[in-house]
Amino acid sequence: MKQLPVPLVATRPLDEAISSAGGVSFESLNEDLMLKTMPGVFCAGEMLDWEAPTGGYLLTACFASGRVAANGVLEWFSMSS
Repeated sequence: MKQLPVPLVATRPLDEAISSAGGVSFESLNEDLMLKTMPGVFCAGEMLDWEAPTGGYLLTACFASGRVAANGVLEWFSMSS
C-alpha cells in the first residue's frame, strides 16, 4: 500500500470540504460520550452531530472526543469488573 501511486488530478472547492451534517446528538450522550439509551456504546469524531470545515479544527475535535470516549470506556470497564 505504501508504494501505491495516487495521482492528484485537481483540487475540489472548499464548499465540498465540510463534514457531513447529522449524527448522534449531544443530548443523547452522557459526559463520557456514552449513549444514554445504550450503556457501553460510546461515540466520537464524525459520529457526533456537528458541522465544521475539514482541517485542523475538525481533526482536533475528533481526536479530543476520541480521548474523552476512550477515558469513558476505561471508566465503564473499571466499574464493570
